[in-house]
Amino acid sequence: MTKHVGIFGGTFDPIHIGHLIIGQEIMLQCALNRVVFMPSGEPPLKRSMASAEDRARMVSLAVRDYPEFELSRFELSRPGKSYTIDTLRHLRRDMGEDTEIFLIIGADNAVEMGDWFDPEGVLDLAHVLVAERPGFERARVDPVFKSKMRFVETPLLDISSTAIRERVRTKRPISFFVPDAVADYIRTQGLYL
Repeated sequence: MTKHVGIFGGTFDPIHIGHLIIGQEIMLQCALNRVVFMPSGEPPLKRSMASAEDRARMVSLAVRDYPEFELSRFELSRPGKSYTIDTLRHLRRDMGEDTEIFLIIGADNAVEMGDWFDPEGVLDLAHVLVAERPGFERARVDPVFKSKMRFVETPLLDISSTAIRERVRTKRPISFFVPDAVADYIRTQGLYL
């Protein structure tokens, strides 16, 4: 029987409830068996504020109570930039032919896909599922890429890791934005100050 596995990559700097809700909704709507959260090691298009280990630990804390979610440290364990195409090639070899890979991306990533390394290869190796976000317009996605993507309606929560980091920096509460265990970790480690 073919397994359907969602790969949800990102900096997760920090992971927040919007990420978890997207993972849950896409898993249900697209009949995925599980969702793998994969923090990027050295993302080519973003700069992380927290260390790779801190980001992985926060993801682990966020998903620990959900058996259908898991953390992968694959991108953290390899040197250099984290290119999605390399990750998908590895996963294809590792998971075997009886697994279909579904790459979960945010709408902002869909718009920027032309800037990715080998976007055509990414679209060949995985089904790309796009979680819509507030203010997103599908017309902004390159039509060549858009025709190979599936857009999934998810609850539109206007929450971002950037806004959470700013709340921490300005000493405002982040309760309800992130799981309690993640908020505790951010506080005890002194992240984003």
